Amino acid sequence: MYTATMNYLFKKESFDGACELWEQKVLGLAAAQPGFVRMQLLVRPPEAMAIGTWEDESYAQAFMQTGVFKDLMETLQPYLETDPKARIWNLLYFKEAN
Repeated sequence: MYTATMNYLFKKESFDGACELWEQKVLGLAAAQPGFVRMQLLVRPPEAMAIGTWEDESYAQAFMQTGVFKDLMETLQPYLETDPKARIWNLLYFKEAN
């Protein structure tokens, strides 16, 4: 599996609105894409971390080519303290409760 994270630092007064915009712009669109595994937004105001997991990198790249990230950044720009920071992760171990 392929996982990418994006760390956001939002302006304190804009935090709730920025998270709602992220949900509206990303979550439903991602879930409808081939290779989608899961998408999460973890929060610790005024920070948020989006975690997207895909079957492999090609699906994640295809999703990014939809222009969703460019659209999201244009929409979120007034809400951000700093530019978001992306990281790529490869799954090494995983276990779920039965």
